Amino acid sequence: MINVSKVRFNQIYVPILIEQLFMMLMNQADVMMLSAYDTKAIAVSGISTQMMTLLTFLITIVHVGVSIRLVHQKEHEVHAIKSEVYHSVTLNIVLSIGVCIVAMMSYHWILLFMQVPSSIFDLTYQFGMIFLVGFTMTTTQMLVGSLLRILGLAHIAAMTTVGINIINVILNGSILFIFTNWFESPILAVAIATLFSRFIGLMYGSYHLIKKYQPRLSYFKLKRYMSHKVIVLGLPGAGEQISYNVAQTIMTAFLIIMGTEVIAAKSLTVALSNLSFCVAMAYSLASQIYLGKFIARRKFNILSHHVYRGLRQNILRSVLIMSIVVIGFVIAGRYITSGEEVYHLTLFYLCLFVGLEPIRAMNNYMVDLLNVAGDVRYPVLINIVTTWCLLIPLSYLTAFTLEWGYIGMILMNMIEEGIRFILMMRRWQQGIWKSKLTQIGVRLDV
Repeated sequence: MINVSKVRFNQIYVPILIEQLFMMLMNQADVMMLSAYDTKAIAVSGISTQMMTLLTFLITIVHVGVSIRLVHQKEHEVHAIKSEVYHSVTLNIVLSIGVCIVAMMSYHWILLFMQVPSSIFDLTYQFGMIFLVGFTMTTTQMLVGSLLRILGLAHIAAMTTVGINIINVILNGSILFIFTNWFESPILAVAIATLFSRFIGLMYGSYHLIKKYQPRLSYFKLKRYMSHKVIVLGLPGAGEQISYNVAQTIMTAFLIIMGTEVIAAKSLTVALSNLSFCVAMAYSLASQIYLGKFIARRKFNILSHHVYRGLRQNILRSVLIMSIVVIGFVIAGRYITSGEEVYHLTLFYLCLFVGLEPIRAMNNYMVDLLNVAGDVRYPVLINIVTTWCLLIPLSYLTAFTLEWGYIGMILMNMIEEGIRFILMMRRWQQGIWKSKLTQIGVRLDV
């Protein structure tokens, strides 16, 4: 008999929430500081961050796949956990190096395709290349954090992320506002400082992972069967995020045509709205880990109530957080923007995000539950269809033909997210995911 414990759920949720919030700070601290430093600087950071996010999600194929397998192995194959953990580290490193090499060879052409303005082209290229040098280290640090959360060490993952961000904020603030004259290019120094803080986090997280699960050399050997299972599970699951970020990259190219001020306002809007998104992501991840054990043990009768309750909480939480963000920006927005036009654009975009973020939160929640149940292909299929047949064409139409600019793109994003949520909810209610558990690749007899 398995009891549903709110205390146990919070023991998973609270550390993940802390980690996600500080991870948001890690990803957006550069944007916030660079916004106050210079408008061109935030445009450089925004473009580079979008590209790095897309590349990172290519590697989260491994992270998603191994996370799903570990949720079920904890219930059925405890003896296989060590091998699974360190095999995933090797697979992550190999794939990251491959992606990094291809990205370095094509990054110049990608920026040309995106029509990055000549005034910031060289700086954007250099900023991105610095991140690419540390790309494998960054993805490995992310994987270690995912493993710690899944394996019951969420508090260590949270402490790691908190430490990373404290170091990162101190270093970046010092570079941009105290020791500015010490560096030929403070903007590039910020990128290097960010990688340094992540390296420290990787060392700390790896220490605790090795302490609990001592490795053997044989665990690091790539095995075709295990790699295949991880990729089969992770490719569709991460593909949902990959498709989303490819779309965001294309829409970033749309934004570049609109001008530096729009890019800066969009980057700042995303940075602030990520507060809501990270809270929703933490809840979804905790639900995936906690409710995943009931799915693994086929205790389907207790799921329905908690799924609907989770949806309601996601809606209310997202609306509340975004409302607070809007009010906070009205009060303090002028202190973190470099111009009046950027301030007013950001404020208007944030108001629209009050409607967008709750829908995104519900989508992520349902996709995570379908993924942990092994129903990994349907979400990414729907995402690809709605993104490329609806979001991209209509965003271009509203942004340029109707001349609504980024406002039109946000509205189309809301419509596309709404359609996807309806389809995800219908899939869950139909119960088709129950027949997909055998695809996970671990013993499921209980």
